[in-house]
Amino acid sequence: MPTRTHRHLSALLLVTAAAPALAAQNDQQPTDFISLPNGTTNVTVYAAQQSYDGRWKNGIQTPSVEGSANLTLLRANRHFSIGEEGKYTIAPLILLTASETTATAASAPMLGGSASGLGDLRLGTAFWFHSDHVNREYVMATMILSLPTGAYTPTRAINIGENRMKTVLSLGWMQALGSSWVLDLVPEVAFFGDNKEYLGNSRLSQDTAYAMSGTLRYKATQSIHWYGTAQLNRGGATQRNGIALTGAPDNTRLALGALVFSSDKSQIQLRYAKDVRIENGLRNTGEIMLRWSTVF
Repeated sequence: MPTRTHRHLSALLLVTAAAPALAAQNDQQPTDFISLPNGTTNVTVYAAQQSYDGRWKNGIQTPSVEGSANLTLLRANRHFSIGEEGKYTIAPLILLTASETTATAASAPMLGGSASGLGDLRLGTAFWFHSDHVNREYVMATMILSLPTGAYTPTRAINIGENRMKTVLSLGWMQALGSSWVLDLVPEVAFFGDNKEYLGNSRLSQDTAYAMSGTLRYKATQSIHWYGTAQLNRGGATQRNGIALTGAPDNTRLALGALVFSSDKSQIQLRYAKDVRIENGLRNTGEIMLRWSTVF
């Protein structure tokens, strides 16, 4: 049987914002799939530091780029029970980010620089069409819309905002495997609008991107859980004025993390992630993320 904390905590829809290396747009974490009681509000704050290198083209790094990004995120959502006897749950959300990114590229100075400021505003909702709290089984669908509100300067190669619309659709499935193990599976598809002011007056377009994530979590004690995540990213090639700019990243990302349930209503999470394979774009060479989440 799950603990009270396990049943009632959800850190819904953690979204990777301003990440320079391509990854799933909706970076869902363990316990994100648990629907909460009617009227419950969930607030999450996290900070992440990421290093990256590139540019990779067909698995070869050229020219050489190195950089780092610091990200702070605040997200709030509220759960509502709907349908006969509250069978379903819907949870609107709002997500705000701030980021600082730097890059150096000795052989291609135009690819270097720095930027800081607020990221694009994200609005969305999740819908649970299956919630079995006793057996710890949940199935949910999410939709997130990213609005071009973040800091953006057309003449810079590096920006915090993307200056385009973006829509992300994903499913989430959580399944208990006995009393100590839990499996999460997350397929995702992302659609991108065009940035019509890329490096001045160019048009940047991007193909539909796909991701598949799987997380296996182990309950070491009632308050400490360990987990590992594997993520495959495909699609998402970019074009500048209709001419191929970068191919699909086709990257594989692995992560290890720990969950500590500090109370009946709060949790702390620490995760380390990196890309172990990439074909095109920028590679995540190491990311540390610390997250705190609470409900009320």
